[in-house]
Amino acid sequence: MSPEPILVVGAYGYRNAGDEAILAGLLRTLAGRRVTVVSRSPAETAALHGVCAIGLSGSVGALRRHRSVLIGGGGLFGRDMGRIGRLLPLYGLLAAALGRTVRIEGVGIDPDLTGIHRLLVRRLLQAAAQVSVRDGVSAAVVREWGFDVVASDDLSAHMPAAPAAIGRGLLRTAGVGEGRKVVGLCLTAVNDAITDRVSAAVLAAMRRHPEMEFCFIPMSQHPYLEGHNDLVLARRLQASWPGLRIVEGAHHPSALLSLFGSLDAVVGMRYHSLLFAERAGVPLVPLSYAAKSDAWLAERRLRAVPATVAGLSRALARILPARSRAS
Repeated sequence: MSPEPILVVGAYGYRNAGDEAILAGLLRTLAGRRVTVVSRSPAETAALHGVCAIGLSGSVGALRRHRSVLIGGGGLFGRDMGRIGRLLPLYGLLAAALGRTVRIEGVGIDPDLTGIHRLLVRRLLQAAAQVSVRDGVSAAVVREWGFDVVASDDLSAHMPAAPAAIGRGLLRTAGVGEGRKVVGLCLTAVNDAITDRVSAAVLAAMRRHPEMEFCFIPMSQHPYLEGHNDLVLARRLQASWPGLRIVEGAHHPSALLSLFGSLDAVVGMRYHSLLFAERAGVPLVPLSYAAKSDAWLAERRLRAVPATVAGLSRALARILPARSRAS
């Protein structure tokens, strides 16, 4: 008899490379199992990952056909989740009330959760058969609440990179040439308070360093929220600096991880741009935009670079001379 199917729930189908990397890694850990993924864009998820996917509207009905529910990965329980994301604890509690086995794997939990959201997350953890988190801050929160927890790597760590030629091909398609050092930009306009400052610093750095080639890698291309679509920011920067290259199109996260291996440096804001740079062994210039990124840096005894022209230029000058571009 084949194992019972697993219903996988998370922030999937929003064209976020980090969340799709989480799903890719999670699916590798479930190899051989029958899996159904709940997705905001089920056709895209099915095509990208080769897995059965259903839409949000079918998620409650799917509980009748699945005895196990796995809530998988990322900052699912944070202050920045949208209205749909904030329903996730209720969905997990419904599954548990219906007698389904609920597991929570590799999540981040914001220590500043408040009000009803905090209460619901605590109740969900209590109802879960197993809980693992992806960082020490989340582990401390859960233990403070009185629950046992396992801290492990982000689920994307289970996803291997695509062959190096795939990443190099993406850079060529973006118009990146040979002979100059290539700096990847993984920026976001999610945090309005710092977007203008970051944009000004990056534009000034590009003007100050014509010997370098800059390529914007959109880690999120959210189909509904402009602020979460990094392509919007990329094109705004390109309008001011036409020499900026942009990686266009939707790509499997393993291809983007491969691309990181062809860079000489990464200026990263997005959480998974930090992880991808670390995995690829690429020098990182981290810019802070969210508590989860600060926690990741603190665990590695790193500090964010000031989002200023001087801070960014100093950081690039410090790390690039020591690294020559891979052929």
